[in-house]
Amino acid sequence: MSMNKTFEFLQKVNLKYSVKVIFLFVVLSTLLTGCSSQAEKAIDIDLENRSYTEARSNSQEVTDVIYLGFDRRLETKEDVKMYVPLLNYLEKETGYQFKVHVTPVNSSVVEELGLEKIQMAAIGTLGYLQASENYDAIITVKGLNMEDKDRYKAAIVTRPNSPIKTISDIRGRSFAFGDPASTQGHLIPRIMLSQKGIEISSLKYFQNFASHSEVANAVMSGRFEAGGMQDTLAKALESEGLLKIVAVSEEYPSSGIAFSKGVHKDVIDRITQALVKFDPKGKEKASLYHWERSEMPHGFTYANDQDYYELRNWADKFGLLKKVEGEIK
Repeated sequence: MSMNKTFEFLQKVNLKYSVKVIFLFVVLSTLLTGCSSQAEKAIDIDLENRSYTEARSNSQEVTDVIYLGFDRRLETKEDVKMYVPLLNYLEKETGYQFKVHVTPVNSSVVEELGLEKIQMAAIGTLGYLQASENYDAIITVKGLNMEDKDRYKAAIVTRPNSPIKTISDIRGRSFAFGDPASTQGHLIPRIMLSQKGIEISSLKYFQNFASHSEVANAVMSGRFEAGGMQDTLAKALESEGLLKIVAVSEEYPSSGIAFSKGVHKDVIDRITQALVKFDPKGKEKASLYHWERSEMPHGFTYANDQDYYELRNWADKFGLLKKVEGEIK
């Protein structure tokens, strides 16, 4: 599927699904055009001046500032614009000072949370599990989706004319996964396959892609016979006749906000209370920037580590929690 046709599709998708679809294809566009030299550096965003500054060095650590990192979902500047109003809200509610921190491409949010280069992070479920396992990070809130649920699903897809009708038909075929740290693009599809007795060794071959939209293009183009991705994007593409959904997963705990182990409990409690109080549909709506594109469009609800028991067991079975050569893989 060409980029022109891809963006023509975006214009056709109805509003119900456009939020998720748009940001995923923006990510793909960004990857295709390449990263700027500035993206190679960690960047901190000053809430008062709204300007980019080079990241602090370790010798210039500011102990009274709380840095928020995040999984990249939109083009970087769009991510920043989306999170800055949330941090403005947290400053008003807690009295603490916050800055957005953009993780350099040669690192990860998980690693930076673990090494306490950031104190909190908007992070996916698998990323949290990795940070918890290797760095004792904790999670206190989960995002609420457009249906006010704190859970999400994944889908396995194929081409509309494919002979694949069930997950069992995927044995011995090629498969496109999302990023190795993606819950909906990697972990949950692995679970779905494994539940039908299909491990990655049972596949003809497989590959990980950087985004859900790349997985979609890999399957639509015929390069891969099936793939795993976010269910909302899968449904939007199926409604346009571009993909066929083979199966949709059970619901699993959604993305949330995690804290590094060095953050004081009183600070975590105060921020957590403010996050649960955060009302993006009402009082705070006017000050936000495209918050509907986030993984928590309807705000937050409380979370604890027990919520992730099942996914932790699966991730451990697949070897996704191990730290290799100083990095999370």
